[in-house]
Amino acid sequence: MINLQDLEGQLREVNKNLKDKYDFIFSLDNDTFRKELTENVGRLIEMEKYPKEKLSKYKRTVGVDGSNNRSGGAFPHFIEIFQGLAKSTDGNEVYKNKVYTPTLNDIYEDKNLSQKHLATIEIETALEYINKYDFDYLMMDGGFIRYKINCLDLFTELRETCEAKNIVLFGVIKDLKTNVIARSLEIDESIYDREILFNRLKTGEAVLIRNEINKKFIKDGLGEGFSSAFMRTSKFPGAVGLDILDTQEKYLEEISNLIYTLTPMSSRGVPLWLDIVDKDVKITDEILTTLLEEYLDRDVYERFFISERNKRSL
Repeated sequence: MINLQDLEGQLREVNKNLKDKYDFIFSLDNDTFRKELTENVGRLIEMEKYPKEKLSKYKRTVGVDGSNNRSGGAFPHFIEIFQGLAKSTDGNEVYKNKVYTPTLNDIYEDKNLSQKHLATIEIETALEYINKYDFDYLMMDGGFIRYKINCLDLFTELRETCEAKNIVLFGVIKDLKTNVIARSLEIDESIYDREILFNRLKTGEAVLIRNEINKKFIKDGLGEGFSSAFMRTSKFPGAVGLDILDTQEKYLEEISNLIYTLTPMSSRGVPLWLDIVDKDVKITDEILTTLLEEYLDRDVYERFFISERNKRSL
């Protein structure tokens, strides 16, 4: 039986510790916080919702997202399918897929390749779309850092291709993991921008982060090569992030407005087009099971990719 009394005590302790840790942030009145933000972090702007006639400029906007799902048990007895989708608002789309299982590789191979494969399939999908179609704006689901970490050469190719073809490349970050504000205000750097900005920005406000305090910006050979912003794009009190190439920084405010325009007020703050791409690219458990049962011999499927837990229901 679950020891509810013990759990209650521990959860109350967590609650107290979180309040203690964030007391400085929680206790700042909004006027003081906004003053600190503009003085130390970046320029605060009011974004614009583009009217329909102005949106025609962005009719060739492409969203890119990836999805993965796996079947099996512990390493190396699993099989994983990755899928990337690049989909334009004018109807064109490109899918790419990859199947991976460590059972075919060296037993000592990196056990944490999922993020690398996922990032790779997304960039490969974007590049294939660029080779097939002409368009102007490329919106990635997520920030750019993970691409540099997981597939630097491919991301460099994507960057250079977009620059050469005058395609504005940007990434929308749903879950902020940076600590730009904490570093700027010289407080506990383990406090993320996500927590600090919660319910602090007004709907339609964005902070265009100063390059000199943004670790993602490249200067004198340092940094990652991006300019960034935080923004609140809906009634949801949380903020989302934006990365754009440093060479395309002049579009930062324009793209902030575009993201705001494409985001429904009642949503969690993400552009509707990215949600559509995310839904279309998903590999559900049902799809994965159907594929494996259809294309793998039964003895191969059971020997390698059905975990002990799953066998209980067979």
